[in-house]
Amino acid sequence: MLSLLLYPLFLYGAAFADTTVTVYNEWLSQGGRVHYEPERWNKINGLPGQNQIPNCKTVGAAPGRWVNRDLRDGLFVNWPQSPSQPGYPDPTYLQDPARQATTWATYMMQLNGYGNNISNMVWNIQGLSWPQWMNKSEHKGMFPNNVDAAAEFVSLMVESANNYTGGRIPYIFEVINEPDWVERIIDPKTNIDFHRAVADKLKSRTGIKVAGPSYTSMALRLADENNFTFWNKTAHFLDMTLDHLDFFSFHSYNFLRESKGNYSCSGITQARLVASLDMVENYSFLKKGRNVQLVNTEFGRGNVFGVSPTFENGLIEFETIYQPNGFMFTFLNMREFIDRVTIFFLANGQYPGHTSLRDSLFTVDGHPLQPTKFFMFWQNFTNDQKFLRMSSQYNQQERMVAPLALANPLTKEMVVLLHNYGSKFENVKLDFPQNWLNPSTGEETCVLFENGHLAIHASYHFNISNGIVDLPGSSTCFYKFKTNYNFAGLRTNNENTYYGKDMVIPINNGHAQTTIYLPTSGYHTAHLRVGVSRDLNVDTKPHTVEFNGQTLSSSYMLFDAMKIEGKTTWNVWVFMVPESQVHQTNTVSMTFDGDGGHVTSVALVLGKLQ
Repeated sequence: MLSLLLYPLFLYGAAFADTTVTVYNEWLSQGGRVHYEPERWNKINGLPGQNQIPNCKTVGAAPGRWVNRDLRDGLFVNWPQSPSQPGYPDPTYLQDPARQATTWATYMMQLNGYGNNISNMVWNIQGLSWPQWMNKSEHKGMFPNNVDAAAEFVSLMVESANNYTGGRIPYIFEVINEPDWVERIIDPKTNIDFHRAVADKLKSRTGIKVAGPSYTSMALRLADENNFTFWNKTAHFLDMTLDHLDFFSFHSYNFLRESKGNYSCSGITQARLVASLDMVENYSFLKKGRNVQLVNTEFGRGNVFGVSPTFENGLIEFETIYQPNGFMFTFLNMREFIDRVTIFFLANGQYPGHTSLRDSLFTVDGHPLQPTKFFMFWQNFTNDQKFLRMSSQYNQQERMVAPLALANPLTKEMVVLLHNYGSKFENVKLDFPQNWLNPSTGEETCVLFENGHLAIHASYHFNISNGIVDLPGSSTCFYKFKTNYNFAGLRTNNENTYYGKDMVIPINNGHAQTTIYLPTSGYHTAHLRVGVSRDLNVDTKPHTVEFNGQTLSSSYMLFDAMKIEGKTTWNVWVFMVPESQVHQTNTVSMTFDGDGGHVTSVALVLGKLQ
């Protein structure tokens, strides 16, 4: 049961800590990126109407995903056949100036309203609306038999926008939305062929980057089930992606279930998201010796089962922000791979037949709704801020508190962010090794569930002793400290991730092993991330993990949101690795209690100090 317990806030100076977060006086770069870069994280789905653009800008939200242009106003359905090439679209249709002005009017509003702030937008199509003159007999009358002709529609559409806007088109084209949801129409092979055909045409004609497959959250969340059936489809898609696409795109949701007034929450956070993305990256590493950049084009609080689609209460409103906050901590801790994300909020999601405001930022007349508080929280962070290296406590338990840390070298202000995945109140000790910082006062801002409603407690001044701050259950908070510290003089720990030469490793006779090869030696920091999938209720924790013959004794497990609904147990264990043990060839040997299951991937995260 989702039990959101309420505790009095701001009881600072508690005697004992429930967990410890260590913050180091080093910048943390992941894949060469150290700044917060808000334009990667502040995007919503859909294009706001002209009257909503100022409202979105006020809360720091920008359009990140232009959807369904093929469907709207019957663009593809009404497109005539080429008079000279039967079965293909007329190449002159969307070159007509009057038609271009109408077709691209809403997008031009975004360019005029936002300027370069939307230069990194993603554009996609629904992919199920085509002219009657096309033969669709092999796909239940909903997708063309001629994949090349279908791809030509997309290319002509993008070329028209490119010409009309003077090249100011979105940065990425995502070929089709959630094709795994309509496999009875677009089978996996057709989906792969369509992605490849679209990518080849667009990249040669316009230079736009291409992403896919825009899989549902289910495809990654259930990747280990039924002998890795979903994963095998993903791997087959990646075989094409790594040669023809620029980004692997995916969706991630958690969902609520109501029963007799009680709510439970399940989903891909945090373990299955990290575990499945590690599989994607491990596969890319094995095939190409490099990572693949990731784009999340939908995330947040998904379906609410057990109530009507229009039902609202304070708890649902809270979860609509709390769940995406949890995702943000995963995204920001994997920014080496995750290039950008787009939350599933709309400026206003009402249209004929759909009156719900559950995922809307504003009413039709511009009144702000509760989801705007997501952006009110995250717009506190700017590109002037840089990530600091930090670590969680290796206590052999499931980690319920996820941390981040940022500092602004210009203002000398430092911020620690904490997300509590559990309902239990946590006393969190902030440890600054060698007392490089010893704050005595600060300001706290928290998003929490209070008296049956979503609440934000902003800029609360507090005194701190023994380094302990209070974190309410089921909350997201940041703690701001003004300092005199010379952050400009910090060195940077540059982190990169390397993967084992094996993945989806069977656990035979209670044993699994892999080898990780590195380009160099001489690392400053090291930790190991091990994904383990076993039958439901079977212990996933390795009995022992040996790294180059040395037993690793310090670990924690990432938060697992699928304890209730999962058909398997799939966890991620993080182990501290002594830097002195890291060589260019590294053997990781694991033992488990009992037999069966798989080690889905082994990732070695290494930092070099510069």
